[in-house]
Amino acid sequence: MSPLKITYQRIPFEYRLSIAYLIIGALWILFSDKIAGNLSDNEEMLSLIQLYKGWFYVLSTAVALFFFSRLHARRLRKAENIAKQNEKLKTAFIENISHELRTPMNAIIGFTEIAQTEGATDEEKHQYLEIILNSSKQLLSIVNDVMDTSLLESGNSYVHKEIFTLDQMLDSVHAYFSPLMRDSVHLKINRIGSNLTINTDKEKLTRVFHNLVNNAIKFTHKGQIEVGYQIKERDILFFVKDTGVGIREELHHSIFERFKQAEIELSNRTGGTGLGLSICKEILLLLEGKIWLESQPGEGTQFYFSMSIDKISA
Repeated sequence: MSPLKITYQRIPFEYRLSIAYLIIGALWILFSDKIAGNLSDNEEMLSLIQLYKGWFYVLSTAVALFFFSRLHARRLRKAENIAKQNEKLKTAFIENISHELRTPMNAIIGFTEIAQTEGATDEEKHQYLEIILNSSKQLLSIVNDVMDTSLLESGNSYVHKEIFTLDQMLDSVHAYFSPLMRDSVHLKINRIGSNLTINTDKEKLTRVFHNLVNNAIKFTHKGQIEVGYQIKERDILFFVKDTGVGIREELHHSIFERFKQAEIELSNRTGGTGLGLSICKEILLLLEGKIWLESQPGEGTQFYFSMSIDKISA
């Protein structure tokens, strides 16, 4: 969007209307006599034109201002409807966050108390600790989502590049999520054997993978989740593929909007903050990348994102 257009949109509507009225009036004063002279050389006809040109100006100006006002009113109604919808989604989001925070907290507190009882065996305590660990990871994910959204929204999130090996980062993703997988779902890391070393923001790239894998886990009840990358000339194409329930085509774009994912997840009762995909999109904008998906209901989902990354070695 050009700076001139941005400046124009910032001018209040009533000022824009007044400016338009003055411009139309000035153009009419400057050119109406010349137009009248071009229409006819007959003095009687010119006299009639001069008599009625004022009425024509008033009528045409009134019609123009009417359409300007209608257009502005339509835009206001559209903005109001969007604001109401966003407010509704925010309310649902807050209610969902409250529930999502209580669930892991109750598990952590409850199983910690049980593990402290004298009658618990070592095997039972190990199971309780595993539940506590998984609940802690779930709680941390929720806190990270809220904090990331706040930082990205306020513009206080910055890129901190570092050199690291991509396969090692993917190994850490696998180690983190393996205990959280269903028995019927296999998490596969697709390595291309390049031992690629890159220079980018490791924490943010890891966050994108965490959000996408976490999303895949929620919607995949059997089959496989595959994580990997491909080298495409100057870019790297990353992917997270699953054999889950899939996503309807009409949701492919809106699902990356903040709170929209929350609405979808609430309707499916899958849990989560509903911020993960919007965070991925905003992080990738910071990293000068892009994200998209391919999916059909019942056929799984493939999330792709590409970035121009400084490749140190391959």
